[in-house]
Amino acid sequence: MQDRPESKEEMVKRLTRQFRELLEKKLPEEPGTLEEIERITEEIGTDIKREIEDECLGWHDSGYLGSQVTCSCGGVSKFKNYYPKQIVSLCGETTVTRSYYYCSSCGKGYVPLDATLGLDSGRTSVGVRTKVGRLAAMIPFGDVSLELWLLCGIRLSSNTAWRIAESMGDRVKQERSERERLVLSGGVEAPDVAPGRLYIGIDGVHVPMCDGSYHEAKCGIVYQTREQDGKTKISDAKYMGTLERTAAFGDQVYSLAFDQGAENADDLACLGDGATWIWNSFSQHYPDAVQILDYYHATEHLDDVAKAWYGEDSEKAKCWLEARELDLLSDCVEDVIRSIWSWHPTDDKAKEIRRVELGYFEKNKDRMLYASLKANGYHIGSGLVESACKTIVTQRLKQSGMRWSEPGAESMVHLRSYLMSDRSADISRFARAA
Repeated sequence: MQDRPESKEEMVKRLTRQFRELLEKKLPEEPGTLEEIERITEEIGTDIKREIEDECLGWHDSGYLGSQVTCSCGGVSKFKNYYPKQIVSLCGETTVTRSYYYCSSCGKGYVPLDATLGLDSGRTSVGVRTKVGRLAAMIPFGDVSLELWLLCGIRLSSNTAWRIAESMGDRVKQERSERERLVLSGGVEAPDVAPGRLYIGIDGVHVPMCDGSYHEAKCGIVYQTREQDGKTKISDAKYMGTLERTAAFGDQVYSLAFDQGAENADDLACLGDGATWIWNSFSQHYPDAVQILDYYHATEHLDDVAKAWYGEDSEKAKCWLEARELDLLSDCVEDVIRSIWSWHPTDDKAKEIRRVELGYFEKNKDRMLYASLKANGYHIGSGLVESACKTIVTQRLKQSGMRWSEPGAESMVHLRSYLMSDRSADISRFARAA
């Protein structure tokens, strides 16, 4: 240890000499191909970054504060020993030696250097955790480990990537929960956003669990539309996902819609596939919204009737289905219902299909006025809602061989839906908290 700490100016002069020697050693005599230039530039840049990081870490020495310090409990933490710790930063692996203090009053240890550097109980920096979070939201944990090594020269196990990502997803959920609490309490003003027409859609998709069962993940999307080159384009799509119960999910989606201007929107449109819990949630949070049952789900129900009535792949079934689809697109839902009423099946299975489908169309007939809806510019299909399920859950959580714990799946759908809502979002605060 030096008697007098080196000044910044002295360090700059010393490093400048070292970097000059490095450049003289590694720069080629003549310019090469772009590939060779890239390789040399990356090698030199890596060496310089690592040297600067080591020097800056050395400024802190071991974090020694004397033989004893005051503990947070009010007791006295006494210096015990120096302990090395291997850390992983964006510059790679390095080892720091840290002073360790122990308080006999509360039985807790204290490492001042860890607090100064912002190290967690693990060994990764905020920058590394941020990269892990972004990658883990998109690709399997094993691939995260591989890509970090190939792209960044950072070595982390897949288990470490998993732990970091799960912790970050938990932090996303906590932040969203706090925002939801404030919104539902009425303690925040509606944002100064006034969309013309705001769409809200929710749906569910099953996630494979470790015990072989499947749990439903509920997904929500809030979006607007704009006209471009004669076509309707989606804009400002925001996503939400959870494995929690239905009521909790409805509150979460409302909080998301609130922040997108639901209270100031000229028009709200709610899209769903016909499930009762979806309409109940819409009615609770958006009582004046236009409710739209996805046209393609409605035609699937018609197809079930046609097959049970006339036989699968029969010409009569095809003709009946086409006629009823035209009825739906002409606001003639009552004609569809009367047609199903005229069917008198003889076997129990067909009778049950008739009963269920009559209830389905009766219950949702006011949500199936597709001609009027299209005339007023509304979407009549919930394709974007189903796409949200694929975007948030299927593409990441349902790859071959994947099985999840409920906490793991919950954290991942929060982390992924947050990033899919804004691919350029800064998630370093979640990495810092993790």
